[in-house]
Amino acid sequence: MRMRMRIPMPIPKSMARRANRNDFVLTACLFPLLNRDANTDTRVINVASTAHNLAGLTDGNKQAGLDLNNLNGELAYNADGWGAYGNSKLESILFSRELQKRADRAGLQWLTVNSLHPGHVGTDIWRNTYVASSQTTRSFSLQSLASKVFYRSTLSTEEGVNTQVFLAAASSGATQKGVYYDEHGSMPKLKAFARDESKAQLLWDISEELSGTTFAVR
Repeated sequence: MRMRMRIPMPIPKSMARRANRNDFVLTACLFPLLNRDANTDTRVINVASTAHNLAGLTDGNKQAGLDLNNLNGELAYNADGWGAYGNSKLESILFSRELQKRADRAGLQWLTVNSLHPGHVGTDIWRNTYVASSQTTRSFSLQSLASKVFYRSTLSTEEGVNTQVFLAAASSGATQKGVYYDEHGSMPKLKAFARDESKAQLLWDISEELSGTTFAVR
């Protein structure tokens, strides 16, 4: 007998749709305060996820990619919510690439921007899902079994920050600018929709409009 278990999105719809705008506004506000010394290597690191491959997926759309007309899920929203969650992670990747592109164009050689997948980490993000049954319960159930199997396959919180620490602390020149890294410190090739320069530029413009923030990279 084959069983299939659907796991709903681990965070609320409202939080998923605001995630990238929060990154955008925070970075825009802090940008003038970054160390701009020519001899420094200042980094901006955005945590994305392999879930970016789920971006745009809804019950009526099976083609992954960022739908700029449905950023807030007004037109379509998958019951499981993973499409919206994937949107926020894809937006982080596109934002990182666009920020690096604008920094390079402005001659800001001191800046390195990266995005990353931290791995599948057993954090509280899963607390509202089927696999989040109490780890201390002694009663046996299919849910408790699924929970134990799931958490044994995930990284600990400490292990989940490895790539962030690597990108933040690596010596100058040890990492590549504008690149997406995985939990092993490797640079997997992104699919075309995650390298879409035109959408990255449009996303930047839309983020400025929706947030009421002008982000001048200079």
